[in-house]
Amino acid sequence: MFNAKKQSYLWRTLRLFSALREKINKAIPETGFGLFIRRYAYLFVFAFTLIVLDLGFRIVYRGAGYILFLVNKIPILFTLMWCLILTGIAWILPGIVKRIYIVLITSFYVLLVLVHCGMYSFKNKFFSFADMMFADDGAKFFSFDYIYIRKIMLLLAFACVAASVFAAIIAPKKEKYKPVRIISSILAVAIGVTGIFMIEDAWLSDYVSVSWDSYKKESDLYQSFTDTGNCMLLTGLYQYTMRDFYLSSNLENLFNDNKEAIQKVTEYYAQRELDPDNEMTGIFKGKNLLLIQLEAIDTWMVNETAMPNLSKVKSESIDFINHYAPLYLSGGTFNTEIMVNLGYIPPFYGSKTGVYAGHYFPDSIANLFKKEGYVVNSFHNSRDQVYSRGIVHVNWGYEKYYSGERMGMPNIELDSDLLAGFDLMTANGTGDKFFSFIITYSGHGAYIGSEVSKLYYDKFAALYPEGTDEMYIHAMAHAYETDRFVGKLFDALKEADLIDDTVVIFYSDHYNYYVLDNSLVMKYKGVYDENLIKIVPFFIWSSDIEPMKVDKVTATYDILPTIVNLFDLDNDGRYYAGNDAFSDNGGYVIFEDLSWYDGKTYYKVSENNQTIDDFIKARNSEISKRVPFSNRILLYDYFRAIKKN
Repeated sequence: MFNAKKQSYLWRTLRLFSALREKINKAIPETGFGLFIRRYAYLFVFAFTLIVLDLGFRIVYRGAGYILFLVNKIPILFTLMWCLILTGIAWILPGIVKRIYIVLITSFYVLLVLVHCGMYSFKNKFFSFADMMFADDGAKFFSFDYIYIRKIMLLLAFACVAASVFAAIIAPKKEKYKPVRIISSILAVAIGVTGIFMIEDAWLSDYVSVSWDSYKKESDLYQSFTDTGNCMLLTGLYQYTMRDFYLSSNLENLFNDNKEAIQKVTEYYAQRELDPDNEMTGIFKGKNLLLIQLEAIDTWMVNETAMPNLSKVKSESIDFINHYAPLYLSGGTFNTEIMVNLGYIPPFYGSKTGVYAGHYFPDSIANLFKKEGYVVNSFHNSRDQVYSRGIVHVNWGYEKYYSGERMGMPNIELDSDLLAGFDLMTANGTGDKFFSFIITYSGHGAYIGSEVSKLYYDKFAALYPEGTDEMYIHAMAHAYETDRFVGKLFDALKEADLIDDTVVIFYSDHYNYYVLDNSLVMKYKGVYDENLIKIVPFFIWSSDIEPMKVDKVTATYDILPTIVNLFDLDNDGRYYAGNDAFSDNGGYVIFEDLSWYDGKTYYKVSENNQTIDDFIKARNSEISKRVPFSNRILLYDYFRAIKKN
């Protein structure tokens, strides 16, 4: 019955299209210019639709970067070349296939535009195919509350799909495969492909990465493809899509042996200035370590009302009060996980999971502690498949990744149940030294309707005055559950007589964007900038240290070299992107747009009226090398490559 109805609707729709096509054909003469319209108008409608979609999208989002709309000829040239390719393909296809192709291609790019719009509203960046790497984890927490698409974009999307349907309707039922049609189709595709390569070669092939302002060079932006906003404005919708797919899928490495690039990586790191030993070198040598990555616990959440246990620990710790967590990847948790475990800055446009699951990382934190004879394991509430941690963490050197299920957590939503894995975290009471990497979970969004909010929302709503932001209350409820884990953990360490032999390090994976309104988060933090909002907690606790505050600016990528120094691990830190926080080197954070901040100077890429002195030029030049070379260690499987040679 249902299938019969579906077939009936489909049949009626096809009959409607057929009738409409007949009416249009009757209105157009079969001779002269009318014949030309009959034969080719659909191609012009199709091409015009693609151009309008790209131009409309870039006009609406012209503020996504510093590439000026209509001033730069590159994006429109790219778009015209892609229109030649796509219409050339449409021309050669047979009737029904042609019509399906026109609607599908247009619908695909319309859908992609809407995804870009939604992504930009939430993450302030456009979609990358590399984000598919995080789809498994993200889908579980997806909420339409995160997404906002402007009405004008919805209208544009509808108009473009409608135009593609119109083009499909007026396309001829049958076209003879005359030599001129075949040759013209092939020629259109060939011109388009050749044109794309010529545009790249003429304006975008020179990857400099050495001068102080290289990040503003179109060629450098295109080659690194790190800034989604400016890359979209520079290339247009269609070239952005293809280049992003090319880079995100690592197809680039299939066509290059990378020998020359690997040699340049070796030369760069050979001359790098190393962090010297200092008064903090080796102060924790031989101690156990619990390294705890806090999910979305922001600076304003660590207070005695919501997090009394963590607040007490923080007050007794080495507290890095100017610590930042840049978001180079869309998966904020895994983004930080990579930097803390491996010490490298991940490619901003992302990469396949295989890079992290299959490449060789001898300098990872797990491998360094394993070399010292430690039992090394990782722990998190989520199952093995999320971010492929079951494979990835083992490849990084951990003996085993323990999910909430494997630990026997009664409820994986609740951080306090992480204590089910306490024995595993502490080498099962064998007396062996242990290093355990723990990622909390309860701070994760979405908040409204979550199990954690159901448990504690009323408790915190009663603690705050009427008129308190709803999301603030939800955030505190989630923070409270993470704090319960902290309290239970320290009680368990004392009971097991491990408290004096164990260092506990806390840091947040990213600022709390689950509030869904950055203006609120900025208000809570007293920071009114899209980059500086990323200041987050980072502190180190040990029973035998004096509490101290460190005001030097640090970033996520500085955590690993700092641990290497404190535990005197066998590594000179040469290849890490960051520096030991107690050395005189480093001292600044590099944000996703390559802006940077060192506590005094804030160089913001998007501001063109800044005074550029020699200090800023030198710092920009350093960053223009530090970031891409760190990316290349990951992408080229550098340590396996040099091992083979």
